[in-house]
Amino acid sequence: MIEAIVSGVLVKIAEGSGAALIDMIRRRFVRSDEPRDLLDSLDRFAQGNASADDTTKLRELLLSYAAEDPEFLQELRQGSTSIGTTNVVASSNVGKLVQAQRVGDITM
Repeated sequence: MIEAIVSGVLVKIAEGSGAALIDMIRRRFVRSDEPRDLLDSLDRFAQGNASADDTTKLRELLLSYAAEDPEFLQELRQGSTSIGTTNVVASSNVGKLVQAQRVGDITM
């Protein structure tokens, strides 16, 4: 499960939609006194300029941190999952349209 979450995080960052994840990971790296080259690897990965070595380093470090820190794992999980959806309506004659994600205790 941890592997799937870390993979999801890396995909989201690679897609360019993981700015909050990058900030969270950067704070974790700084808190752990990781070498500057790991922060540089994270920056290169976020910019789409990462080498295979950068990607491997990030994956291994995130797996390690996630395995030893349940709170960090939970933050990664929350940050890597989509919060909402996008609906496309291709008709000009729609009438009424309602989209709900959470109504009371029910999530749709």
